[in-house]
Amino acid sequence: MLSLTRQKEHLQLVSRTFAVTIPLLSMPLEDYVGMAYLLCRICDTIEDDPYLPHEEKIEWMGKYAKAVAGEIDDVAFTKELRPKLAGSNNQYELDLVAELPEVLQRLRSYPENIVAIISKTIRIMSAGMSRQQANDVITCQSDLDNYCYSVAGVVGEMLAQLFMSQCKPFAADPARAMRLAVCFGEGLQMTNILKDIWDDASRGVCWLPLNIQNHYDPEEVKTFLSSMDKDEKIRFIREKVSVAFGHLLHSVDFMLSLPRYAVRIRAFCFVCTAMSFLTLRNIYQNPLFSDAKEIKISRSDVTSMLRRAKYTGFSNYMLRSFFTRVLGDIPVISEDPAKLYAQVSKWDN
Repeated sequence: MLSLTRQKEHLQLVSRTFAVTIPLLSMPLEDYVGMAYLLCRICDTIEDDPYLPHEEKIEWMGKYAKAVAGEIDDVAFTKELRPKLAGSNNQYELDLVAELPEVLQRLRSYPENIVAIISKTIRIMSAGMSRQQANDVITCQSDLDNYCYSVAGVVGEMLAQLFMSQCKPFAADPARAMRLAVCFGEGLQMTNILKDIWDDASRGVCWLPLNIQNHYDPEEVKTFLSSMDKDEKIRFIREKVSVAFGHLLHSVDFMLSLPRYAVRIRAFCFVCTAMSFLTLRNIYQNPLFSDAKEIKISRSDVTSMLRRAKYTGFSNYMLRSFFTRVLGDIPVISEDPAKLYAQVSKWDN
């Protein structure tokens, strides 16, 4: 069985961001969320493999969900899958995949309700990623919302479920918690999409809706993005930043709906949201950036947020004031959380 120490080592290697934020949680939530992140990362690894054909990705993601659920033999599955990903250039992710049976042994040592929450998340995520692989074209905001749900909104729902399992007062209004949790996940994902937009564009990939006929033609995507004039590029980027801020403002409500004494859960939510807020502000102020390094938040900013989380987590006023100050006069485009949830969520299906 994977040890907690080894689980943390994997986190450090595959995600420096979540290796910083997940330890803000108290046990056993730190353990559960760390495990869930690693399992989600394996799903991402299959989806992002540069050499697997779409049809094979769909097949492997479906099998992966079954392996996590215990419906097929995970040892045999891992032996089959690992060679298929040999072309990936991320050795840390490949090492994680190779240890999947040990990872799943640890998962199955958890209480049944926790196993069910995490397994359900992987099932929804793998199905959503499979739909995207089957040529669901992103042509409008609703398409983008559905995509962001599959890779991150459902993670927000999972976090809400895990938080409610350990923090009973938070479960007093589960419907509201789940609606806001989707916004939390979607806001974080849109930040990542915007941060990496030009790196993705260099590969002919864009997860934002473009007004082109063939969104899946890499050369057409490259041509479209490179041909944007300065003013069009600024408008395009800033409009999507405003949408992402709309999601994140609802994620602030998600965080503030937690009981004040749940300081460590609040700290986790605060740092995740604050990092996105600061990144989006940098993008809005420098929409013509060409490299993610140009809009990356500094280590001192991260250190400051970690310190702030420890002494402001209990105060709704101080938390909201921080986000209001960072947002400043940047315009916000907000979606109704209830409508968004009704559109995208597969949790109760």
